[in-house]
Amino acid sequence: MARLRLKNPRRFDNTAYLYLLPAFLLLAVFTIYPLVNTILTSAKLDYRFLTGAYVRVSLRHYADIMADATFLRAVFNTAFIAFVCVPLSMLSALVTALLLNSIKKLRGFFTTLYYLPQVTNVIAAGMVFAFLFNSNFGLVNTMLGWIGIDPVAWISGVNIAKSAALYNQAYLRCLFVLLVYSLWSGLSMKVVLFLGGLQNINPQYYQVAQIDGTSRWRVLRKITLPLLSPTTIYVFITSVITAFKAYSAVVALFGNTYGPIGDNSKMMITIVGYIIDALGDYLSAGAISIASAAAVILLLIIMGLTALQLKLSQKWVHYK
Repeated sequence: MARLRLKNPRRFDNTAYLYLLPAFLLLAVFTIYPLVNTILTSAKLDYRFLTGAYVRVSLRHYADIMADATFLRAVFNTAFIAFVCVPLSMLSALVTALLLNSIKKLRGFFTTLYYLPQVTNVIAAGMVFAFLFNSNFGLVNTMLGWIGIDPVAWISGVNIAKSAALYNQAYLRCLFVLLVYSLWSGLSMKVVLFLGGLQNINPQYYQVAQIDGTSRWRVLRKITLPLLSPTTIYVFITSVITAFKAYSAVVALFGNTYGPIGDNSKMMITIVGYIIDALGDYLSAGAISIASAAAVILLLIIMGLTALQLKLSQKWVHYK
């Protein structure tokens, strides 16, 4: 059989680049240019958006942001979502996926139920949880009343100037509400991904383990979890990146001031919320630069964590 030969391979390569040109243009206009412009803007001291004027090139905005107590609170809240809520939601999703994978009847029905939060509006879901944990008429306090427990002020803030102890208690209660919401919303996509990973494992491994009389716990540790590691690292990386972009759910739960009613210290603000707050006064000198600097810091955090996760995953991810 005669081999197919390309008369001009170089011409073929140029044609391929031509087909890719529209994608490159879109990437340059909507990704590369905004990214470069944000980095440059973050270094312009007292930059004015309307006139484009600025005093000089300086990194003072970065220093001011890192010394800002509100930004440090935003970093802590975002880290709580990324490194507490995400692992716990992954654990609950994995357990749920294992249970779903062990049944045949109604598996599709239950999978659809768990996927529903993914197609639910984030603002609407957050408002529902805010209603459930309402201090006066919330369903959670109603259920606690059935067993004789007094109502808890789940979503209510206290000005730190009045009492630091009460403020910390209110903050912990709000973190608990955020954790519960994150566990619920995180089940949807994670369950589907874990279930897909489980079903892609070669059943022959389990058949051999069954012949050898291996216990279920050992099968889980030695077969299921190692072979599920590519899915696990993918879910973890994407979930952490999504957590660092958290904003809408926090607003829906705690309001536009990023804190419960009665609190004025931006108790539950996230990094994205901090950036949006800075952009709210975009006409004033330096507001755009501060927001740009915060966005660059967020980008560096996400890039660093992703690189670290990929590096560490090489030691424990199994692809066979």
